Order: sequence, then structure tokens, then C-alpha cells
Amino acid sequence: MLHFQPVSLDQKQKIEDYLYRYGENSCQHSFVAMYCMEAKYQDMVCEQDGWLFTLRYGKSTDTHRVYLFPLGDTNDMDGLRNALAAILEDAHENRRSVRFETITANAAKLLNELYPDQFDIEACRDWYEYIYHFNTLANLPGGKLASKRYDIQTFFRDYEGRAVIRTIQPDDIDGILRFQQAWLTEKQHIDEDVQLDYENLAIRKGLAHYQELGLSGIVVFIDGELCGYAYGAPLSDTAYDVIIEKGDRHYADIYKILNRELVRLCCDGFAYINREEDAGVEGLRKAKLSYKPDILLEKFIAQEKVVL
Repeated sequence: MLHFQPVSLDQKQKIEDYLYRYGENSCQHSFVAMYCMEAKYQDMVCEQDGWLFTLRYGKSTDTHRVYLFPLGDTNDMDGLRNALAAILEDAHENRRSVRFETITANAAKLLNELYPDQFDIEACRDWYEYIYHFNTLANLPGGKLASKRYDIQTFFRDYEGRAVIRTIQPDDIDGILRFQQAWLTEKQHIDEDVQLDYENLAIRKGLAHYQELGLSGIVVFIDGELCGYAYGAPLSDTAYDVIIEKGDRHYADIYKILNRELVRLCCDGFAYINREEDAGVEGLRKAKLSYKPDILLEKFIAQEKVVL
């Protein structure tokens, strides 16, 4: 029987041991996301028999319980079979079917092998994750990224002596929060998407526990005024997750600056940079593709066919 508990800061090391080893560098396997997105996902976890189980309680419904794929040594097929059986038992005891969300191609393959014909599995393009080599984003090499190099050079020429870019310090947090509130207010005049509220809550929670969560980031000032910030955190020893970027679009190419400078100042030593999914937003998809991802991490939904 699985006994789930809400994600808390004192579980960080234990949970990250699983995420780092078995998370496949997916942004969904991020302690920061699990902790900070509590309002949206209400993630709950259980560690049992060498496996980490995650129940996405906030996305569960009257007909199904939503889980992330269990994390553990998938070379141990008997162990994986037992882990999946435990999830099925948990859902069925609650008179729900099982639904796995944002699982990788490898996880989908293993699920289909162990439970053939029991799940409908389909790719979800909106959840594909954009992963880049460090050099791709830090140096923007080659002809395909030449225009971005030019725009960044233009920015620094236009704001020479006026722009300051540095890593976030503790005394920056209050200013970032004020900037975030102004950014949100302006954005909500255009778009009343509830996801903006969830994101804002996650940002405020993340900034409130910036050091405890192991976050790192940058701030951009022009003429002494904060005009953008970005931060992220490791997904593993080899991959870094870009979690938040917010900029004042009155300054041309501010997001290109945030993109490159966060990588240069905070991601040294990481081979891969995960810039997360596009959530089906056309403009965001175009922007992420324009940086020529080195890996497009496919994601799948697996819905148990049985109806309880």
C-alpha cells in the first residue's frame, strides 16, 4: 500500500536522489517544480522499496488518479513491475483508473511491455521539452543563430554603460517581487489565463525559499531600474532547468539577453540546458524552436483502459 505525503522542503535531498539518478533530465522531474507548483499540481510522494512514487493529486479527477511514472532502477524489471502494480492497486482502491502524465518515450515503452493492451498511450506534443547543449545557448554558434548574436550585440551597443547584468543576491528578492507583480498586472490586462496565477504563486514560493531550493539566477538593470530576471536549478549533475524568465518588452531583445546570460552566468559545468515545454502556445513554440534544440524530449500520456 502506498502512503503519500505532501512534498516538503525537508524531503528535498531524499527526493532529489531519485530525480537526479532516474529523471532523464525532464523538467517534470524537478524538486523545485514539485514544491513550488503545489497550488496547481498538489504533488504527493511516497518512497517505497527503492522507488519514488508521485501522485499528482491536483490533476486527479472523479474517474482517474494522475501519477508520474515511478522513479527507480528500470533495469530491474521485476522491481518496476511491482512498482506499477502498487500504483494500479492504489488507484483501484480509490475506485479510479490510472493515468500517467508527461512520461518519457522510454517509460512509455516499458509500460507497454509490462502491461500490453492495458493502457492507451499517446504522444503529447505540447509537453515535449526543449533541451540544448550548453554551447548552443551560451555562444549561439553557426549561421542559423547568427541573427540572435547580432541582436544581442545591438542590445549591448545600445545600452553600453547603462546595462548591468549579474547573479541574483538576497537583497534583490524584494525588487524582483515588485517587478513580477508589475509584469503580472500588465499581462493580465491582455490575458486572464488562470495559469498566470499559478505561475505567480510558484514564483513567490520559489523566491521565498530561494537558497533552500538551490536556485540560481540573474537580474538585468538598465539605468538602475530592474528590467528582467531569470532563474533555474539543476535537474541532475549534467542538466540545468531554466524555470522562469521575465522581462520588460519595452527593451528590445530583453528575452534574448536573459536566455544567454543566465546560461553563461549560472550554468557552467552543465552539459545540457532544459528550457521546458511550450504548453501548445504558438509563439512560445516558435521561439524555442528558433534556438535549434539539440534534443526534443518526447512526452506521452498513458490512460488505463479500464473504467471503474
